Amino acid sequence: MAFPDVEHYVPAAVREVLGQRLPGRSPEDLRTQTEECLKFLIIASGSEPMFIPLTREVDEVWHELILQTHFYAELCRALPGGAFIHHQTLGIGDYASGATNPDLLDEYMFWIPAYVSRFGEYTEERARYWSVVQYLRDKHGIPLDAINAAGRVPC
Repeated sequence: MAFPDVEHYVPAAVREVLGQRLPGRSPEDLRTQTEECLKFLIIASGSEPMFIPLTREVDEVWHELILQTHFYAELCRALPGGAFIHHQTLGIGDYASGATNPDLLDEYMFWIPAYVSRFGEYTEERARYWSVVQYLRDKHGIPLDAINAAGRVPC
């Protein structure tokens, strides 16, 4: 079983709405995007608010979950932090203008061990939905195995 189990967290009726509202995505891609969204929410539920390190595809899943207001409130209560997770539309440029470079880098790097320690290593399939991983790979040339190794280093 993949963790988190989509069927455990997202009822069939909500999964059906996701499929209708996000046409053009294969069922497999939508399931993976939903799983990565849930992983983000699990990590975020126990953390201070910070930059959202997801790609547009996963962020769109999150938007659709939020629109199911009763479900979303219940989902947030069921997550480890037990509190509502707010969403703010803020691009990386706008976000970065309010943070120092070391703070921004610390926040980006927070997600690597937070993910790996809870869910195991990023795979190629799943890494493509995390902008932080794409940034490290594309802008700094860090291979995925090195990113995963950094995630295994105790904080």
